[in-house]
Amino acid sequence: MKKAISENNGQNLPEKQRRVIPFIISHNTVEEACRQAKISTVSYYNWLRDCPDFAEAIRDARNELVAESMEKLKSNVSLAVDELVSLLESSNEEIKRKSANDIINLALRWREMGEVESRLESIEKIILERRIYR
Repeated sequence: MKKAISENNGQNLPEKQRRVIPFIISHNTVEEACRQAKISTVSYYNWLRDCPDFAEAIRDARNELVAESMEKLKSNVSLAVDELVSLLESSNEEIKRKSANDIINLALRWREMGEVESRLESIEKIILERRIYR
């Protein structure tokens, strides 16, 4: 998170604002985060409104947290797929059926997303060509 804050010129933020950022991005509600950070919600909202650097530091820290989470998910997809495939050999018929159904549904969704992406690329190409020839 400090990386995101420094990229955002967060070093210019007062210490109290820098200290609040991890609480804000890690709690479910602003009220809970402010209570844990020992600031009022009024102060938090005033900072968001009046200090663009603070608002940007919050956005950057959230974005970094999401990016880190997505990397963790991506690095474990292979393990999840292996586990799902191994369930096809379960002695429990319901587990076998559900895992087979999941695999089929995931494959269909993947194919559908590929088709949507292809169609979107075609539409974008047409729009771009129309702009060029105007």
